[in-house]
Amino acid sequence: MQMDINDEQAHIGMVLKGDHSAYRFLVEKNKKIVYSIALRILNNTEDAEDAAQESFIKAYQQLHTFKGKSKFSTWLCTITYRICLAKLKTNSLGYNAIDHELAENYSDEMKGPYKELTEKEKTTMIKEAIQKLPKIDALLITLYYFNENSINEIEEITGLTASNIKIKLFRARKILEHELKFLI
Repeated sequence: MQMDINDEQAHIGMVLKGDHSAYRFLVEKNKKIVYSIALRILNNTEDAEDAAQESFIKAYQQLHTFKGKSKFSTWLCTITYRICLAKLKTNSLGYNAIDHELAENYSDEMKGPYKELTEKEKTTMIKEAIQKLPKIDALLITLYYFNENSINEIEEITGLTASNIKIKLFRARKILEHELKFLI
């Protein structure tokens, strides 16, 4: 769901003028993508919830520094991305591209007649395939396809170059295509 930029700016203005309850609008509009980014990077629901909350608090505290050169959601995703990377570094969480629970539950029986799979089953399999990607690739797929961020916005969020993002997206799509060829 695209947020109306005028509503976004209006609520930011209201918060900056002292109407702190107006921040709820910004939280409600962005909570899914913030949590999604945190979960993709941290791969742990509790850590993702903490990072999402920390992101909203930091954004609130730093709202006066938001210049409006990008969408608020892009600015907020950048904050979330940096907080998650700091958490990874601080917690010394190892790289874990595959969610162990999903890997344990994945069986060869799932390779049956794919045309009979329900949409929910297909969605689950797509999520499983995305979780098998390296964390940064899964994040890029999430930002580009699910949050519909542009390459420039992703560049701003992650600090990666546009060409690097395009290459990583291309490779991630090829991996997903291979993993999900039976759904096509």
